[in-house]
Amino acid sequence: MTRLDDIPRTSARQPVRKGRRRLRRSAAVIVPLVAAVLFGAYGWQPPEDGRAFRSPYLAQAGSRYAETPIARFHYVKAGSGSPVILLSPGGTSVIGWKEQVPVLARDHTVYVVDLPGQGYTRLKDPAFAFDLDAMTTAVGAFMDAVGVRRAALAGNSWSGGWALAFAQRHPDRVTRLALLDATGLDLPGTWMWESLKIPVVGELAVKLSTGKSTVRGMAEGMMVNKQRVTDQLLDEWWAPMTFHDNIRATYLLERRLDWAQTERALPTTRTPALVLWGRQDTVQPVERAHRFAELLPDARLQILDGCGHVPQLDCPEPVNRHLQSFFADSR
Repeated sequence: MTRLDDIPRTSARQPVRKGRRRLRRSAAVIVPLVAAVLFGAYGWQPPEDGRAFRSPYLAQAGSRYAETPIARFHYVKAGSGSPVILLSPGGTSVIGWKEQVPVLARDHTVYVVDLPGQGYTRLKDPAFAFDLDAMTTAVGAFMDAVGVRRAALAGNSWSGGWALAFAQRHPDRVTRLALLDATGLDLPGTWMWESLKIPVVGELAVKLSTGKSTVRGMAEGMMVNKQRVTDQLLDEWWAPMTFHDNIRATYLLERRLDWAQTERALPTTRTPALVLWGRQDTVQPVERAHRFAELLPDARLQILDGCGHVPQLDCPEPVNRHLQSFFADSR
């Protein structure tokens, strides 16, 4: 029988040395990788390439700015008559309503505004929370700044949820409410959006999503009529997505918007509402439109076949007809 004392010391130490070498090799790979990921999430910033873009749409529509303590709000304005405020769809800018402005401006004073963290609005308040209270306060601040006491309100995706939350908090200031493929229900988003709630992952994912090819893929994924994603529209969509403040706002909003609040308040939301939805929405499934219609006391529901998550760009003609009809009595 071999005793431990009889084993050569070099043989006894060999497994220990091999294990230590493996650990050192693993650490040599893992530590720099973790450091690189953390630097990418919290240190590195992608270039703001969109700052150099000169928007043909804004050159034609005319950018305006409203100064408030919260933000320098960017907006466009057209027409005359009873006011209609269109909130820029979450993650994009006033370009999101380009097809609706000239049509609605025939009968209304139309405002399209970028809320904080969207489009070309510049945030001033360093403590801005990017939650529902903050976003609805921003809506009210913009309305006050442009002298609008009451208005019809419309939003798409995130901005539909912000419009809904504002109407719930300030029913006296909203005459009519149009919800286009809106958030506002206490239901999970797609895996892509849910992943933004994870620290490090969310920061890195948003920063890596600002390239034009990525933005094109996202836009085409949201729309059925992909031929409408022209190079001109893509440039307009992409440019503000490269702004550092907007990048930060995207993952903070995904983490802090509490849609349980808006869903709980739906049965007592008395503002007349239009629920307008693309049947082929891959972000907010069409079943959610029916839930909104069931819970809102005064809602009309319109489902648009052959349309995706941004129907105002995907299917502008039927969207314009429905909005014109709905806003006709918004005084």
